[in-house]
Amino acid sequence: MKWRTVWAIAWKDLVDALRNARLLLLVIMPIGFSVLYGYLFRDTPTSAEIVIYSPQPSALVTRLGEMEGVSLFVVDSPQAVAAKLAEENAALGVVLPTGFDEALRSGERPQVELLYGENADAVRATQRLLLLTVDDLSGRPPAVRLRTPSPPPDQGEKAGRGMDFLAGLDLQGYFVVLWVVMGLVMTGAMLVPTLVVEEKEKGTLDALLVTPAGYSEVVTGKVIVGMVYALIGSLIILALNGGFTGDVAVSLAAIVLGSLALTLIGLLLGGLVDNLSTLNTWSSFIMLPLLLPILLAAIPLGRLGFVAEAVKLIPTYHLVRGLSLALTGRGGEAWGNLAALAGVTALLFGAVLWSLRRQEA
Repeated sequence: MKWRTVWAIAWKDLVDALRNARLLLLVIMPIGFSVLYGYLFRDTPTSAEIVIYSPQPSALVTRLGEMEGVSLFVVDSPQAVAAKLAEENAALGVVLPTGFDEALRSGERPQVELLYGENADAVRATQRLLLLTVDDLSGRPPAVRLRTPSPPPDQGEKAGRGMDFLAGLDLQGYFVVLWVVMGLVMTGAMLVPTLVVEEKEKGTLDALLVTPAGYSEVVTGKVIVGMVYALIGSLIILALNGGFTGDVAVSLAAIVLGSLALTLIGLLLGGLVDNLSTLNTWSSFIMLPLLLPILLAAIPLGRLGFVAEAVKLIPTYHLVRGLSLALTGRGGEAWGNLAALAGVTALLFGAVLWSLRRQEA
């Protein structure tokens, strides 16, 4: 691998994208929509009812008790949490482990047990409030691991349609996943192939392939460009919308692998298309199925459970699931999705190399 050649190709494309207002808009638009929708549909609760047990005095109990609009019920045993939760019709029951505050201060991730009330919307919003409060106390998210012996109140319905991982996601969390995925898809399916097709129309791609730059250098350079813009957009969306909560490492891993896979899909599309007019048509057709996993999450599928199962064959399903689980503190359940994204990425890399070799033939 000739890395000097790779960086030269990547730098040229990075600059070209900055000079092209249409391509720059593809990166900026999801960020703008995330801010707008985050403001219009912000669902951080103005009131919340939480039942909590802590075996020792805890800064978390103190902080929650000081919050305006939060009704906090402190009980004296773990067994009393469920009873008090039902009695007060509260949204969330919390059982803290021994040494919770010390674990946070030392950088560990103590396991917190959550029990859910019956109001699904209140459960999701209150859980997010709890996670944000813990992260604020620790100063370095992700701060806790969640154990949830009782399922969210709407988990049964969503599990039946194959979208159970969305049951614990609140509205803000859903929008974070939506705009991150949309940004990655737009970068992969539109920005990256546009750079390739423009080079074809100008004849510069052929010039690249007859220089000492090999197929792997060209592909790697293009992948770096797609990754840079995809990651910048995703990180800004997370930062502006409270997305750095839950299992942040898993969120970042899902975004990196997802951006790789989608960038390679874009390169494959760019290798098969010869002009921008045709590319615009095919990009639109490709974007819809790639966005299907996150769009179907907001649509009741009724008896069409097979649709939710078929969606699992789309690479972005694993991106959506990984991000959703990570944001709700259940990143440990997402390793299979990360592995699937890695496998898809390897297959796509081979397909892109085949496509470039086909160009020469």
